[in-house]
Amino acid sequence: MILLDVFSSPIAGGAQTFLVIVCVLIGLGAGITAIDTRSTFTKKKKADH
Repeated sequence: MILLDVFSSPIAGGAQTFLVIVCVLIGLGAGITAIDTRSTFTKKKKADH
């Protein structure tokens, strides 16, 4: 609910856009990290066999 309050609060448009961009970048970073971690583990499993 806190994020909903932040995005619906009457703040400056530039600040709201900045928050959206930051959230998107954090999401992309988490996704890339998850993909790298998964590929690393699959490489180790293939090397063991």
